[in-house]
Amino acid sequence: MLKKSLQFYIIILIWPVLQFAVFYIGVNFNSFLLAFQNIDTYNNVTTFTFDNITNAFNLITTDPAMGETITNSLISYGLSLVNGIPLGLLFAYYIFKKWPLAGSFRVILFLPSILPVIVSVTIYMYFVENALEFVLKEYFGKTTPLGFLSNPDTRFGAVLFFAIFTGFGTSVLMYTNKMNSIDPEILEAGKLDGASGFKEFWYIVLPLTYPTLTIFLYTGIITIFTSQLNLYSFYSSRSSIQTIGYFLYVSTQRAQGNVSLYPAVAAYGLIFTCVAVPLTFIVKFLLEKFGPSED
Repeated sequence: MLKKSLQFYIIILIWPVLQFAVFYIGVNFNSFLLAFQNIDTYNNVTTFTFDNITNAFNLITTDPAMGETITNSLISYGLSLVNGIPLGLLFAYYIFKKWPLAGSFRVILFLPSILPVIVSVTIYMYFVENALEFVLKEYFGKTTPLGFLSNPDTRFGAVLFFAIFTGFGTSVLMYTNKMNSIDPEILEAGKLDGASGFKEFWYIVLPLTYPTLTIFLYTGIITIFTSQLNLYSFYSSRSSIQTIGYFLYVSTQRAQGNVSLYPAVAAYGLIFTCVAVPLTFIVKFLLEKFGPSED
């Protein structure tokens, strides 16, 4: 008979394992099968075919709209890296050193993560559509024909800024937590050797924080294919700009339960997965091979 401690352990594990099996393995396996199915709901007949993959690949490689969608996703990821990593590390180091207002910065950066997304979106929409326009007109004498989210020339930048800003705090806090785990004796030894200010950051703190940084970098690859930039919260399903994640989500929603339309969407997902998985492992390998060592 199993020991009571082992029985308790098994009971605790049943629920998360069951969830993983159903909602991850089961769902993804079903999506994989859908990519190769042709579902005739009228005759209730399902056949297997490669047409979905072929059609999806042709659209991805030839359709200008899909090319723009992929470009938007790459721009979003690239700007998130350029802005998020250098600034994130510097803000994290500022908070780690407990310099003036460090605690206030910590609260401000974490605030977007506390508020529900729809609340943040509503506040931001009011600010850029009304308040910001009033400030520009009242204090700078500049007028805008439309709000920044309504104007076709500015809406992508406005949405992108919101996504970067709301995701900035999480990375800063993760970096700060890693920095706080650094042994104070290492920092003291560095100071005795003349490492202070920028040298302390570059030669001690950054290498010891690098493992956390690499996790953000290679796991962030998947956001190229999943990030929606909160477009659905801003525009529902009527956005004139798209990312890959938004395209897949809206395509699934527009099917409205019509299972015959799901195979086409599943084919897109399978193709993007075949790109994302090896790319993630390649980036992980390069970061670990050529990055600074904790030693």
